[in-house]
Amino acid sequence: MRKWTTSFAVAIPLLVCSVATCQEAIPDNASPPANLFGIKRGNQTEVFVASDVSKTVEKAVKDTLAVAVDTWGSSGRFEYWVLGTDRAAAEELASAFCRRRVARGHMTRRDCLRDSTNKDHGFLTYQEIGAKALATGRPRGSAGHNGGAEWGFHRMTSSLPLGFAGALNIAGEDEQITILHEYWHSIQNAFIQTKDHKRRRELMGPVWFIEGSAVAMAEINSARLWASGKLPKWRNSSHPWQTLQQRMTNKMASVQQHRKACPTLLPSSYDGKCRQLAYDSGGWAIAYLMHQHGADVLLKSFHPNVQKLGWEKCFRKTFGQSSADFVTEFERFMDLPLGEQVKILPKF
Repeated sequence: MRKWTTSFAVAIPLLVCSVATCQEAIPDNASPPANLFGIKRGNQTEVFVASDVSKTVEKAVKDTLAVAVDTWGSSGRFEYWVLGTDRAAAEELASAFCRRRVARGHMTRRDCLRDSTNKDHGFLTYQEIGAKALATGRPRGSAGHNGGAEWGFHRMTSSLPLGFAGALNIAGEDEQITILHEYWHSIQNAFIQTKDHKRRRELMGPVWFIEGSAVAMAEINSARLWASGKLPKWRNSSHPWQTLQQRMTNKMASVQQHRKACPTLLPSSYDGKCRQLAYDSGGWAIAYLMHQHGADVLLKSFHPNVQKLGWEKCFRKTFGQSSADFVTEFERFMDLPLGEQVKILPKF
């Protein structure tokens, strides 16, 4: 999940619909796929937006996901639900989501509607985030991979992408990074075939690895894609968009600021006041591993073997050391001068 205050696949058009075109859910009567998420060659993402979300935002989400699929391949059945700021529109989108779940035998309508008000990841929570941001003038957003493996799809939910909406001087580039971040989570999940939640959680690894991977893959690949022209620059903020080196330097500054108050640089849990280190320090940790073992090490070496080997054994096989030894090595890296640290970052 990303919150903020400020393989090859042939891309095909995304399936996009608003509430108005999602009134009738279509039952999924096809035979169970050979893999949990029914991964096929091509773009399997679907985007659903609330009625108060503009066509510009809808298209931007669609286009960014298409680039993500082209970059990393399909993660299988994938639903991206985007909330706006209007309460009635959010409730309407939640109803459309529930009709889809009921029609496919995933949830009862009662359970689904109750889930929509869940304070952690419910639809109405995401609507409230966007509404509060616009009402107060204080930028805030949230997006997350909120499960779905038990039903064989990736369930993604997002508050209003302020940068795509041209609101509060937030850059559209920031929203692109968010979508790449969340899509990478679907790639991580796609390599795990069990429906057992506890086992899935074990195979995903510690939080610093889960979120650090998404941070590093989104930050590094967005910079590469902008440089190649495959991902368009928005340039819609009065603040010049920072380079990869500048953005990672900002994360490093945050890590060093909070380092002494936290028991570890690489948290294994989402709980506690040090959880942001899982993203910022974790992002640097994965960038360090990518520098040592190659930009595609996660996609081509680690994740394809994690279910067979288990997370720790897969880490040892892929990176040639235990995760504990890596943490010790990484702590030494974090003691280096900034000028030495930024040398591991690729330049595009």
